[in-house]
Amino acid sequence: MLIGVLAFLVAFVGFGIAAGDWASRNAEMNALVTRIEASESAMQQTQDELAAIFAEYEEPPALTTAEKAEFADKLKAAAAAGEQRVTEAGDGVLGVVVLPWHGHIAAGKEAYVVHNLAWQGYLGAAAKNPEVILEEQPLINDTFMAAEPVLKKAVPEPPLFDLKVRVDDIFVEGQAPAEEGQTQEALLRGVR
Repeated sequence: MLIGVLAFLVAFVGFGIAAGDWASRNAEMNALVTRIEASESAMQQTQDELAAIFAEYEEPPALTTAEKAEFADKLKAAAAAGEQRVTEAGDGVLGVVVLPWHGHIAAGKEAYVVHNLAWQGYLGAAAKNPEVILEEQPLINDTFMAAEPVLKKAVPEPPLFDLKVRVDDIFVEGQAPAEEGQTQEALLRGVR
Protein backbone atom coordinates (compact mmCIF):
# COMPACT_ATOMS: atom_id res chain seq x y z
CA MET A 1 0.00 0.00 0.00
CA LEU A 2 2.75 2.44 1.00
CA ILE A 3 4.71 1.66 -2.18
CA GLY A 4 1.60 2.34 -4.27
CA VAL A 5 1.04 5.72 -2.57
CA LEU A 6 4.71 6.65 -3.03
CA ALA A 7 4.60 5.66 -6.71
CA PHE A 8 1.47 7.75 -7.16
CA LEU A 9 3.08 10.76 -5.45
CA VAL A 10 6.26 10.47 -7.55
CA ALA A 11 4.21 10.23 -10.75
CA PHE A 12 2.03 13.16 -9.66
CA VAL A 13 5.05 15.34 -8.82
CA GLY A 14 6.76 14.34 -12.08
CA PHE A 15 3.66 15.27 -14.06
CA GLY A 16 3.46 18.59 -12.20
CA ILE A 17 7.09 19.39 -12.99
CA ALA A 18 6.62 18.52 -16.67
CA ALA A 19 3.41 20.57 -16.91
CA GLY A 20 5.10 23.50 -15.17
CA ASP A 21 8.05 23.36 -17.54
CA TRP A 22 5.72 23.22 -20.56
CA ALA A 23 3.81 26.26 -19.27
CA SER A 24 7.10 28.06 -18.63
CA ARG A 25 8.32 27.33 -22.18
CA ASN A 26 5.09 28.71 -23.61
CA ALA A 27 5.29 31.84 -21.44
CA GLU A 28 8.91 32.47 -22.42
CA MET A 29 8.18 31.94 -26.10
CA ASN A 30 5.14 34.22 -25.90
CA ALA A 31 7.29 36.98 -24.39
CA LEU A 32 9.95 36.45 -27.06
CA VAL A 33 7.49 36.46 -29.96
CA THR A 34 5.77 39.58 -28.59
CA ARG A 35 9.11 41.40 -28.50
CA ILE A 36 10.03 40.15 -31.98
CA GLU A 37 6.69 41.39 -33.31
CA ALA A 38 7.50 44.82 -31.84
CA SER A 39 10.92 44.74 -33.52
CA GLU A 40 9.44 43.80 -36.89
CA SER A 41 6.89 46.59 -36.48
CA ALA A 42 9.71 49.10 -35.84
CA MET A 43 11.47 47.91 -39.00
CA GLN A 44 8.27 48.18 -41.04
CA GLN A 45 7.53 51.66 -39.71
CA THR A 46 10.99 52.78 -40.81
CA GLN A 47 10.54 51.28 -44.28
CA ASP A 48 7.18 53.06 -44.58
CA GLU A 49 8.67 56.39 -43.53
CA LEU A 50 11.52 56.07 -46.02
CA ALA A 51 9.08 55.13 -48.81
CA ALA A 52 6.94 58.19 -47.99
CA ILE A 53 9.99 60.44 -48.29
CA PHE A 54 10.85 58.95 -51.68
CA ALA A 55 7.24 59.43 -52.81
CA GLU A 56 7.33 63.06 -51.69
CA TYR A 57 10.35 63.80 -53.90
CA GLU A 58 9.38 61.86 -57.02
CA GLU A 59 7.98 65.04 -58.59
CA PRO A 60 9.31 67.25 -60.09
CA PRO A 61 11.89 65.14 -61.93
CA ALA A 62 14.74 67.63 -61.41
CA LEU A 63 15.45 68.72 -57.84
CA THR A 64 17.13 71.97 -56.96
CA THR A 65 20.26 71.92 -54.84
CA ALA A 66 18.21 72.97 -51.81
CA GLU A 67 15.64 70.23 -52.46
CA LYS A 68 18.40 67.63 -52.79
CA ALA A 69 19.84 68.68 -49.44
CA GLU A 70 16.39 68.62 -47.82
CA PHE A 71 15.70 65.17 -49.32
CA ALA A 72 18.99 63.79 -47.99
CA ASP A 73 18.38 65.32 -44.55
CA LYS A 74 14.90 63.77 -44.34
CA LEU A 75 16.26 60.35 -45.29
CA LYS A 76 19.05 60.62 -42.71
CA ALA A 77 16.59 61.70 -40.01
CA ALA A 78 14.19 58.85 -40.81
CA ALA A 79 17.05 56.32 -40.74
CA ALA A 80 18.31 57.71 -37.41
CA ALA A 81 14.82 57.57 -35.88
CA GLY A 82 14.41 54.05 -37.25
CA GLU A 83 17.74 52.98 -35.78
CA GLN A 84 16.61 54.21 -32.38
CA ARG A 85 13.27 52.34 -32.62
CA VAL A 86 14.92 49.14 -33.83
CA THR A 87 17.59 49.35 -31.12
CA GLU A 88 14.95 49.80 -28.40
CA ALA A 89 13.00 46.84 -29.80
CA GLY A 90 16.20 44.78 -29.91
CA ASP A 91 16.86 45.63 -26.28
CA GLY A 92 13.37 44.30 -25.53
CA VAL A 93 14.22 41.01 -27.23
CA LEU A 94 17.47 40.81 -25.27
CA GLY A 95 15.54 41.38 -22.05
CA VAL A 96 13.42 38.23 -22.42
CA VAL A 97 14.42 35.82 -19.67
CA VAL A 98 14.86 32.21 -20.80
CA LEU A 99 15.62 29.37 -18.40
CA PRO A 100 19.02 27.80 -19.08
CA TRP A 101 17.58 24.39 -20.02
CA HIS A 102 15.25 25.89 -22.65
CA GLY A 103 17.96 25.77 -25.29
CA HIS A 104 15.73 26.00 -28.36
CA ILE A 105 14.12 29.21 -27.11
CA ALA A 106 17.52 30.67 -26.20
CA ALA A 107 18.80 29.80 -29.69
CA GLY A 108 15.77 31.46 -31.28
CA LYS A 109 16.31 34.58 -29.21
CA GLU A 110 19.99 34.70 -30.17
CA ALA A 111 19.25 34.20 -33.88
CA TYR A 112 16.73 37.01 -33.89
CA VAL A 113 19.03 39.38 -31.97
CA VAL A 114 21.62 38.91 -34.74
CA HIS A 115 18.97 39.97 -37.29
CA ASN A 116 18.01 43.01 -35.22
CA LEU A 117 21.69 44.00 -34.94
CA ALA A 118 22.02 43.79 -38.74
CA TRP A 119 19.14 46.26 -39.03
CA GLN A 120 20.76 48.56 -36.49
CA GLY A 121 23.96 48.58 -38.53
CA TYR A 122 22.11 49.25 -41.77
CA LEU A 123 20.08 52.13 -40.35
CA GLY A 124 23.12 53.61 -38.59
CA ALA A 125 25.00 53.65 -41.89
CA ALA A 126 21.96 55.10 -43.73
CA ALA A 127 21.69 57.88 -41.13
CA LYS A 128 25.18 58.97 -42.22
CA ASN A 129 24.85 58.25 -45.95
CA PRO A 130 21.34 57.90 -47.41
CA GLU A 131 22.67 56.10 -50.49
CA VAL A 132 23.03 53.02 -48.25
CA ILE A 133 19.22 52.75 -48.29
CA LEU A 134 19.24 51.39 -51.84
CA GLU A 135 22.24 49.10 -51.47
CA GLU A 136 21.59 45.40 -51.17
CA GLN A 137 21.57 44.23 -47.58
CA PRO A 138 22.54 40.55 -47.68
CA LEU A 139 23.27 40.48 -43.93
CA ILE A 140 19.70 41.55 -43.14
CA ASN A 141 18.21 38.99 -45.50
CA ASP A 142 20.57 36.19 -44.45
CA THR A 143 20.03 36.72 -40.71
CA PHE A 144 16.27 36.86 -41.20
CA MET A 145 16.27 33.59 -43.13
CA ALA A 146 18.62 31.99 -40.57
CA ALA A 147 16.31 32.95 -37.69
CA GLU A 148 13.23 31.33 -39.24
CA PRO A 149 13.95 27.62 -38.70
CA VAL A 150 15.46 28.26 -35.26
CA LEU A 151 12.41 30.19 -34.04
CA LYS A 152 10.00 27.66 -35.53
CA LYS A 153 11.86 24.87 -33.71
CA ALA A 154 11.58 26.83 -30.44
CA VAL A 155 7.76 26.77 -30.41
CA PRO A 156 6.71 24.39 -27.60
CA GLU A 157 4.42 21.46 -28.32
CA PRO A 158 1.56 21.83 -27.89
CA PRO A 159 1.78 25.60 -28.31
CA LEU A 160 -0.29 28.17 -26.43
CA PHE A 161 -0.89 31.84 -27.29
CA ASP A 162 -1.21 31.07 -31.04
CA LEU A 163 2.59 30.80 -31.08
CA LYS A 164 2.90 28.63 -34.17
CA VAL A 165 0.72 30.99 -36.24
CA ARG A 166 2.43 34.10 -34.89
CA VAL A 167 5.90 32.80 -35.69
CA ASP A 168 4.75 31.82 -39.19
CA ASP A 169 3.28 35.32 -39.63
CA ILE A 170 6.58 36.97 -38.71
CA PHE A 171 8.26 35.24 -41.61
CA VAL A 172 5.44 35.86 -44.07
CA GLU A 173 4.90 39.52 -43.18
CA GLY A 174 8.58 40.23 -42.59
CA GLN A 175 9.79 39.18 -46.02
CA ALA A 176 12.33 41.54 -47.54
CA PRO A 177 10.71 44.27 -49.65
CA ALA A 178 10.90 44.18 -53.42
CA GLU A 179 13.77 45.97 -55.08
CA GLU A 180 13.45 49.75 -55.05
CA GLY A 181 12.39 51.40 -58.26
CA GLN A 182 14.51 53.25 -60.76
CA THR A 183 13.03 56.56 -59.61
CA GLN A 184 14.36 56.11 -56.09
CA GLU A 185 17.80 55.22 -57.37
CA ALA A 186 17.84 58.25 -59.63
CA LEU A 187 16.73 60.50 -56.77
CA LEU A 188 19.45 59.24 -54.47
CA ARG A 189 22.11 59.58 -57.11
CA GLY A 190 21.01 63.19 -57.56
CA VAL A 191 21.64 63.82 -53.85
CA ARG A 192 25.40 63.28 -54.20
